[in-house]
Amino acid sequence: MITLEHKTPGHPLYWQIYEQIKRDIHGGVLAAEEKLPSKRKLAASLGVSVTTVDAAYAQLVSEGFLSARPQRG
Repeated sequence: MITLEHKTPGHPLYWQIYEQIKRDIHGGVLAAEEKLPSKRKLAASLGVSVTTVDAAYAQLVSEGFLSARPQRG
């Protein structure tokens, strides 16, 4: 499960999630084609809103780090 090492005051939470996932991808923690948790599941585990996770995932998709397949789990 994706975790935030520490929450940084002054930095938006969605950006911190985005950065953590990006680090996990570059560090090999997340493998290519690995399925990420749903927005709701990740939001619940991190204690943030679904909108926050959605923004992080959207940024990762826009930069080509993730590919989204809606309604595919």
